[in-house]
Amino acid sequence: MDEINNDNGLTTDVKYRPVYYHWFYEIVEDLAKTQWTPFSMKDSMALEEAMAKSRASNFLVPTDGGRYDVSLSERKRIPIYWNGLPNAVRRCSWFYKALDSHFVPYEESTAEKLEEQYCEAFRTGKWQKKILLENGETIVFHGPSVIVHFLHSQTADSWTGTQATNRPRVVKRGIDHFNIEDGESDQIDHLVFMIHGIGKACDLKFRTIEEAVNEFRNISNQLVQAHYRNSCDLGIVNRVEVLPVSWHVELHSEEFGIDEKLKLITLQSIPKLRGFANETLLDILFYSSPKFCQTIISIVGNQLNNLIHVFKERNPNFKGGISLGGHSLGSLILFDLLSHQTDDCNGTEPQSLEQQNSVNTIGGGTGQPFINYPQLAFKIKNFFALGSPISMFVTVRGISELGQNYRLPTCEGFFNIFHPYDPVAYRFEPLIYPEMSKVNPVLIPHHKGRKRMHLELKETMHRVGTDLKQRIVCTFQNTMQAVYSLTTNKQIIDQAAIEDEVNKALENQLNQSIIDRSECVSETSETDQRETELQLGQMNKSRRIDYMLQESVLEYCNEYLFALTSHVCYWESEDTILFMMKEIYSSMGVSTDSQIPQHTLKIERLTGDQNSSIK
Repeated sequence: MDEINNDNGLTTDVKYRPVYYHWFYEIVEDLAKTQWTPFSMKDSMALEEAMAKSRASNFLVPTDGGRYDVSLSERKRIPIYWNGLPNAVRRCSWFYKALDSHFVPYEESTAEKLEEQYCEAFRTGKWQKKILLENGETIVFHGPSVIVHFLHSQTADSWTGTQATNRPRVVKRGIDHFNIEDGESDQIDHLVFMIHGIGKACDLKFRTIEEAVNEFRNISNQLVQAHYRNSCDLGIVNRVEVLPVSWHVELHSEEFGIDEKLKLITLQSIPKLRGFANETLLDILFYSSPKFCQTIISIVGNQLNNLIHVFKERNPNFKGGISLGGHSLGSLILFDLLSHQTDDCNGTEPQSLEQQNSVNTIGGGTGQPFINYPQLAFKIKNFFALGSPISMFVTVRGISELGQNYRLPTCEGFFNIFHPYDPVAYRFEPLIYPEMSKVNPVLIPHHKGRKRMHLELKETMHRVGTDLKQRIVCTFQNTMQAVYSLTTNKQIIDQAAIEDEVNKALENQLNQSIIDRSECVSETSETDQRETELQLGQMNKSRRIDYMLQESVLEYCNEYLFALTSHVCYWESEDTILFMMKEIYSSMGVSTDSQIPQHTLKIERLTGDQNSSIK
């Protein structure tokens, strides 16, 4: 350990070590706010290694699970599967703390200058060192770990620190204060394409489909790591890739000129509301139009085929299955598209909904004739409809029942997932068999493994209420019998009338809504699909189709207040995402840790059959 003399004649045993370089990319949240985010450790090491090996101007490094390429020469991070502005990229080592408490990296040239001066201060033991930057600002080294940055309006000699706005910036060397992820696995078990609904914003945060899917993917990775920990450690479970599919932006592009035509006929009053209607609600009418229905269907079909082509080029060893997820109108688009696929295995042509129900017209997106549905270049393992109006549109088309023989030709599984307060969502099972309307949808378990506390409380209240009612009835009967016994006039006690009066009295005390889905659908294990005696036919291999989320405590307080938020909750709903992950992995023969013996996992791995279980 080197002994260094400082300006005050004191010695320190701190030894100089070269700074660690890590790569960051910039996310522009708005015009006035940006945030620098570290690449994963795996990606940063790959960038560092690539920079050391090659200085070629066209050299690209794949990052973020292959969803982005980084150009080292241009210092840009470029999205692969969707159109988007590139992010600035920087090789970072020195940072300053901004007013919003985020650390911002210095320019690479500035960081190199600071590191040289830092090394010199260690070598000479002379601190209290001032470094003048090119913009006229000053950085002062008070010691190895006390470094500050003075702005133009500040001076290093008159720092009082009496007000937060006058304080200099805190400067940090290295990345110890960052939480950096290890990185995503190169092995992809399954691929999911997510299609949005109306409008360019997916939720009330006004996020794009790319932003919403990014959070969806992050949550899914965390849930898989938590619920399949043992399988992940053994290499049986890796990750599910989720990619966005956007049709709204292309539909409203200058190429089609829809927005310009709408401007000509839109009134000038209440412009924000009319603009919102033009950008969102009119998408429903566009899909009802033969011309634009064809446009939307073609956009989605072509994008899916293009995306799978690019994906396989970048992942040549991928052997997993492919699933589709659609939100709101996006689920209807996928439903129509999948309903008109050709089953190559059976050599049969797809039938329209009307043909399957003995209607003499050719079925289109919304009943419009002669829609040409593109054929997908891949088969679908599962189709997840989130907050879906499919059955409503099918009913409006004049089809009252699909029947048990109805199926999606190239898709095995179909799951209709909805929030109980979602005003756009509808059940699907009654279209297969009308009697299913009397059977409650399957209640999706909470991602922590239990029913939500308030649902358990509701069930407890129901049991207590039933016991209380019985006690009151008995007390009332005994009282009436005692009264009648004092008279000479014998009366026959009307049991039904007493119970009716008791029910009316208790109705104001107990919330009768507790007699709902939560008491009728018991929470069961993953392998128990709550089958009924009623047949659901071929649609989901005779399994249940309708799955309902549990409302949160706040949502339960006022279902009307949360109706709007419930329609866009799916993008960040742990319950929804975990349900999808479980269905995906169960189709591969892999269950969560709590439901698969550890020796079985080891046997699968040792026999070399583990790959077959995840293909």
